[in-house]
Amino acid sequence: MTGTDRPEGPHARNATESAELRRLAHTLDVDPARLAMLAAVPPAQLRALRRQIAGALFEADRPHFARVAALSKTVPLPVAAKLTEATLPPLLAARTAELLEPAKAADLVTRVSERYLADVSAAMDASRAPEVVAAIPPGKVANVASELARRGEWIVIAGFVEQVSEPALRASVAELGGGQLLHVADVMDDASRLDLVGGMLTDTQLDELLAAAPAEGLWRELGTLLAQLSPEPTQRLARRYAAAGPEVTAAYDRAVADGALDATDHDRLTGR
Repeated sequence: MTGTDRPEGPHARNATESAELRRLAHTLDVDPARLAMLAAVPPAQLRALRRQIAGALFEADRPHFARVAALSKTVPLPVAAKLTEATLPPLLAARTAELLEPAKAADLVTRVSERYLADVSAAMDASRAPEVVAAIPPGKVANVASELARRGEWIVIAGFVEQVSEPALRASVAELGGGQLLHVADVMDDASRLDLVGGMLTDTQLDELLAAAPAEGLWRELGTLLAQLSPEPTQRLARRYAAAGPEVTAAYDRAVADGALDATDHDRLTGR
C-alpha cells in the first residue's frame, strides 16, 4: 500500500498541515500559535524548513558537540554514563549522541536513568541519528516511551516510532493506551509505519482507542488516523466498532450530528 492509495480529502490535508506546524514548533521550542502565519504553507515546504532549521541548529554548535563526543571515547562507559547524567544538559547530550558510534551510544543509554533518557529524547531529532535510535534495546525504548507518554510528548514519541527497530516498536506500542495512541498517530509523518503500528494493536487497545475519542474529545485525532490507515487495518478497526456497545456508537452518531466527527470518517468505521 503506497501513500497514493490513501484518502486525500480536505481532512487528511488539514491534519497533515497541522501536524507539520506542531513539529516545526517543537523544533523551535515555541508555542504552535506563534507560527500561525505559516498555516497556508504546504506541508512539504514546512517539512523541508523544519529539517533545514534542525540542521542549522546542530551545525552552529557542532565543534562543541564534537569535543564532548571525542572525550567520551577516552572514558570507560560506566564512568561516562554517570558523568553524562550528572553534568550534561539534555540538549547537549542529544546533540552529542548524533556523533557517537551507534553501538557505543546504545550501550551508554542502557546505563542512564529512564527519566534522564526521556529528557534527552525530548531534545533529540530522532531522524538525524537513525542508526543510534535503532540500536537502543527494545525494553529501554518501551520504558522511555511510557515516560514520554506520561508527559504528553506525542511529537517526540512519533519521531521515535518512525526510527526504532520493529521489536522496540512492538514493545513500546504495548505500553500505550487508546487515547495515547490517537495522540501519537495524529502527528506521525510516515503512514506506512502507522499501518505497522496498527497491526501490533490488540483488540483491547483498539476498543480503548474507539472509546477514547468520545471520552477525551479526540475526534480530530481519530479522523487523522482514519485518513491515513490503509484498508486492512481500517477494516479491523471497523470490526471492533461493530462490536462496541450502544453507548459508544451513540456517542459517534452524536459527534457526526454535531460536526465533531466527519461523516466520511464515520462511514469508514461503519463500512458504508
